[in-house]
Amino acid sequence: MKKWMLTSAFALLVASASFAQTYFELMPSAGYTFSDRQDFYNAYGKVDGNVNYGGSLMFNVNRLFGLELLYNHTGTTSGAYQYGEATPLSKGNLAIDYFMFGPVQTFNIPGSPVRPFIGAMLGASVFTPGEFGYGTDTKFTYGLQLGTNVYVTPRFGFRFKAQLLAPVSGSGGGYYVGSNNSPAYADIYQFSLNAGLVIGLGRVLPELRPRPRPRPGGYRYRYPPYPYYYH
Repeated sequence: MKKWMLTSAFALLVASASFAQTYFELMPSAGYTFSDRQDFYNAYGKVDGNVNYGGSLMFNVNRLFGLELLYNHTGTTSGAYQYGEATPLSKGNLAIDYFMFGPVQTFNIPGSPVRPFIGAMLGASVFTPGEFGYGTDTKFTYGLQLGTNVYVTPRFGFRFKAQLLAPVSGSGGGYYVGSNNSPAYADIYQFSLNAGLVIGLGRVLPELRPRPRPRPGGYRYRYPPYPYYYH
C-alpha cells in the first residue's frame, strides 16, 4: 500500500512538471572526461581521463531557447610517450578550467517532463601544469553539448548530457606534458558524460500552447514559424 502511494505521488509530480521551467536555472554537475591522444612526428601526447565537476547558469528566453554560462574543471595527468614504449618520456599533473557561453535549443515533447536539448559554446580554457611545469596558458575553445533535462517539479529536475570541449592550439600554442616542461603543440578534444541537478530560480515561464490552425478561406494568424506560441 505504501509503495503504491509513493508511486502515485511521484506520477502526479511528474505530470504536473510537464514543460516546467523557470527564467533562471542553476545546474551543478559532475561527470567523467575521457582520455585523448595526439600523434606527433616521433612521439605522441596523451591527456588522461578523470572526473570533472562544475556547473551552469541558464537564462531561459522562453521554453524553447536559452543562453547558458558554463564552468567546468578537471584535474588530470598528461604525458609524452615514444611509439611502442609504455613508459612515458615525461608526465605530470595538469588542471584544465573551462569558461564557456552559448545558446541552447530545447525541444518540446507534448505531455512529458523530458526536455531534450542541444547547444553550442564558445569561450576559453585555462591550462595549469603541475608544480614544475610552465605557467598557465589560456586558449580559445569551442564546444558542443547534447542531452536532456527531466523535471520532477517546476523548480527541480535532473540533467544528463554528453559534452565535447575543444581547445584550439593556434600557432605556437599547445598543452603541456610532464615535469620536464615539454609543450605538445596540438588540438585536444575532451569528450565527457555528465549528470547534475536543475534548480529553478525566478518565475515559472509562460505555458507553451499549440499554434492555432487557420480556418479555410479565413485570416491566417501571423505567429512565428514554429508550431508553438506563448500565451
